[in-house]
Amino acid sequence: MTDFYSQVKSTIDKAGVDIAQAYGGSIKFVDLDDSVEVESLLSSDETAVVWELISLAEDPVAPLYTLQFGIGAKTTKDAGNYNMSDLLDAVHTTIKKDGSLDVVDYTPSGDGSTKRGYIYFTDVSVDPQLFDKASGIRLISVSGRAVNNG
Repeated sequence: MTDFYSQVKSTIDKAGVDIAQAYGGSIKFVDLDDSVEVESLLSSDETAVVWELISLAEDPVAPLYTLQFGIGAKTTKDAGNYNMSDLLDAVHTTIKKDGSLDVVDYTPSGDGSTKRGYIYFTDVSVDPQLFDKASGIRLISVSGRAVNNG
């Protein structure tokens, strides 16, 4: 499971980086599990794509997994949240219900090209905004199934 967890995490990382780069070269991509980056991001006025892997569990047994993660946007000085909406739309073009991503090992020791499985998105919904004052984060909750092809 540990290798597959890392492969799934690196696949979502890669998708988020690609979304941020396609949206605009200066947009950062931040894993919300990285406390140093998050603290820096929240205290700045930078716009970013953000995400967190909530769970990946064998269900009922490997090679089938249940997956939950959040991916979204962080903006500041965004009256009406139009910048956030645009960025969420950019995320939603890649992460959408009934969509899928190939799982590829993008970890530093991975080859970055061999398909290891896939993720199928079964539910995608926008969550309430977090941190309402100077800086706002809104995540899209994603549920899905992942299959480990070995």
